[in-house]
Amino acid sequence: MLEVSELAITKLKEYIAQNNIDSAIRVSLMQGG
Repeated sequence: MLEVSELAITKLKEYIAQNNIDSAIRVSLMQGG
């Protein structure tokens, strides 16, 4: 499961609106270290 903060959701919605994106977006999770 992927948990996203409220700020991340807000920023993502702003990005989608600014770039007129109608299609689905792909989220990639990568192990950091």
